[in-house]
Amino acid sequence: MTIEYRGDLWTIGRWVSGFYNNAYLVTCNSTKKSVIIDTPDKPRELIAAAAQTDVQAILITHNHWDHLEGFDVVTDRFQAPVGIGANDADAIADKDGYRNPIDVSQNNILQVGDISIRCIETPGHTAGSTCYLLPGDNPGSSPHVFSGDTLFPGGPGKTGSPEALNQIIASITSQLHKLPADTVVMPGHGDFTTIEQSAEEYAVFAAKPRDPGLFGDVAWQ
Repeated sequence: MTIEYRGDLWTIGRWVSGFYNNAYLVTCNSTKKSVIIDTPDKPRELIAAAAQTDVQAILITHNHWDHLEGFDVVTDRFQAPVGIGANDADAIADKDGYRNPIDVSQNNILQVGDISIRCIETPGHTAGSTCYLLPGDNPGSSPHVFSGDTLFPGGPGKTGSPEALNQIIASITSQLHKLPADTVVMPGHGDFTTIEQSAEEYAVFAAKPRDPGLFGDVAWQ
């Protein structure tokens, strides 16, 4: 577990496993209450770090297998309620760990100790893809958004049809790109970016003609 941010109110740790998946542990500094975001494969290190806290919620960004391979192990260890987008919930609806579902619909706020997380619906990569926003926790700090596979440095997540590409672009431009420019984007795989950098990259993409049949792995530039 690598500490990626330590602020006045909370700390963000990242753990990498599975298909180079990022999972995150957000911990309230004063109460030690925490939130786990995504549950990839072989989560021993994630569990070890989370066990030093009081896990209050497990949030899933979307229903693809690589973000859920460790779900049973994590939810067996931590008896916490689970949040996943309604249109992705079928993937875990029959699992014992999917208990006391959390409402992660648009703009719902989850309060855990001093942690305040706003849910943002961003369909496109999957129908129920959901991002989770942490505001800045002091006047000089940047917000952080956990984007799952919706937004990466250099482009959107993979899409399965031209319609899905249009949908994910609409999610990104109408939801994520409206966030403060200094917002740190913490995706489900790989490195981080910022909303400012992403919006600049997208502007290059949007200025070019686009094949109406385009979808799949798309880069902004």
